[in-house]
Amino acid sequence: MHRTFMTTTTRHQTYLDGYWDFVIDPNDIGVDESWYQSFPEHSQQVWVPGVWNTVRGYMNYEGAAWFRTRFDTRTCSALLVQFSAATHLANVWMDGELLGEHYGSFLPFSFLVPQPETGSHELVVRVDNTHDLIGTIPSARLDWFKYGGIIRPVWVEEICGSGYISSYKLTADVRGGRCILQTTIELQNLYDKTLDSACAVLLDGAEIHTEPVHLNAGDSLALKFDSSLANCSQWSPDHPSLHQVELCFAQDNLIERVGFRHLQIEDGAVLLNGQPLALRGVHRHDDHPEWGFAVPAPIILSDLDLVQDLGLNALRTAHYPSDQRLLDLCDERGIMVIEEIPLSNFSAEQLAIDIITDRASAMLWAMIQRDVNHPSIWAWSLLNECDTSSAEGYSTVECLAATAREADSSRPITYASRDALQDISFDLVDFVTVNAFFGWYSFDFTWPAFLDRIRMRIGSKPLLVGEFGAEGLYGCRTLEDDVMWSEEYQRKVVCECADQLMARSDLVGFYIWQFCDSRTDSGINALSRPRCYNNKGLLDEYRRPKLVYYALRDLLRGICTQQPRLL
Repeated sequence: MHRTFMTTTTRHQTYLDGYWDFVIDPNDIGVDESWYQSFPEHSQQVWVPGVWNTVRGYMNYEGAAWFRTRFDTRTCSALLVQFSAATHLANVWMDGELLGEHYGSFLPFSFLVPQPETGSHELVVRVDNTHDLIGTIPSARLDWFKYGGIIRPVWVEEICGSGYISSYKLTADVRGGRCILQTTIELQNLYDKTLDSACAVLLDGAEIHTEPVHLNAGDSLALKFDSSLANCSQWSPDHPSLHQVELCFAQDNLIERVGFRHLQIEDGAVLLNGQPLALRGVHRHDDHPEWGFAVPAPIILSDLDLVQDLGLNALRTAHYPSDQRLLDLCDERGIMVIEEIPLSNFSAEQLAIDIITDRASAMLWAMIQRDVNHPSIWAWSLLNECDTSSAEGYSTVECLAATAREADSSRPITYASRDALQDISFDLVDFVTVNAFFGWYSFDFTWPAFLDRIRMRIGSKPLLVGEFGAEGLYGCRTLEDDVMWSEEYQRKVVCECADQLMARSDLVGFYIWQFCDSRTDSGINALSRPRCYNNKGLLDEYRRPKLVYYALRDLLRGICTQQPRLL
């Protein structure tokens, strides 16, 4: 399943998880040789969803590769071919006919096939994970691994009615003591004759809106309306109350979940339902040694168990839209999430390239469209550690901020700054997020002194610490606590910093870098990343806890331990 709950009762869904035929295309000849019609005989099998980099012999392969599978359909009006994500360019053919292409890692895409033939069908997908410095997002300058593949679930949906719901957007808010559900829904007539039907919205099984719809043959229609509701429970981390929304039209339905809560900024604080947020969070990459980006659902669930066992209440998806199943679980558990697009570590020269801004804006819009319904997401992050001290960076933030506010006005926006003392773009966002690694990359400031300097620059604007931490190699133990790369040194740095940050009354909160060790680029970072991993995880890549895990858990739970001071 691509979600943690059933998303329709009218569409027949067939998930295509399993072994697909696979072949790499290093010379990029597949299109010219029509592999979408005649798949190469020398193919092998790989598991989808997955990444090819965990298949022996393809660890560092970057370029084009081809996938093929088959599925059966029954008689239906139309077929939707759905992809949760592929990294990062995908071309899709069904029965030798091009359905289309999609650019953008970590985000969903789909293709409508009207009146498909009943029986067996062949699906062929070309995926290209090529990264460069002039047009791709992510770029070739990365501190995470450049996995390639169909990384999240693929499925087909049979639509049997005369019309269907082609898209929707649900924004749940609380205003004046009442719950407000803002619904935007797009409807389409699949038939070659006039369609008269009703569009209805149900909340927890009770109808809250209905209106007649008249569509000429092949036409589509977008509706937008607000529903004011009384006696709805509100969502909060302590009480993550969720409500089921069912959208119905012409024998078609879709099911979603929402949580009613209100976010606002007031007196230098971010308020949720009128109460200031106090976030204690961690970053998490979608990464596992055996699965890469395609982390299976049981591991996602276990990861969140470990996050909450630490006493943390927040998560930052690093540095791209996460699997929706993780967001569903955060909704259910009351874990507060910041989500961002993979615009990370771009220089001023890169940000000046038009295609970068265009693609970033499109990704941001698509991310918000996909995830606006998740109550656990409390803020959108526009980018991570790009050159926002330059005019080019300022222009990029200005463009992305406008996109985010147009797509969703109910949440604050931010970005993560790596050079906060020189940053010139803070005025464009609702709160400031700063990253720094005192005790690891730099030793010229303490956190209190640094934050005092930032506070002088930004005035009363809310302030969040986006990243801090230190690397510790799992199993590297020493008798001294000042040996860099040891678990003891990592424990000392992280706990000292967390202790200092929790003592600040002027912070929205902090996010520790990071949950578990993650594979990084074997080329650019090989000399500074032992094992070709970012080793700042509180756990190693197999989720084995380091010393810092237990010490941080004690600290967050208020248990006094005698740990050496660093700063």
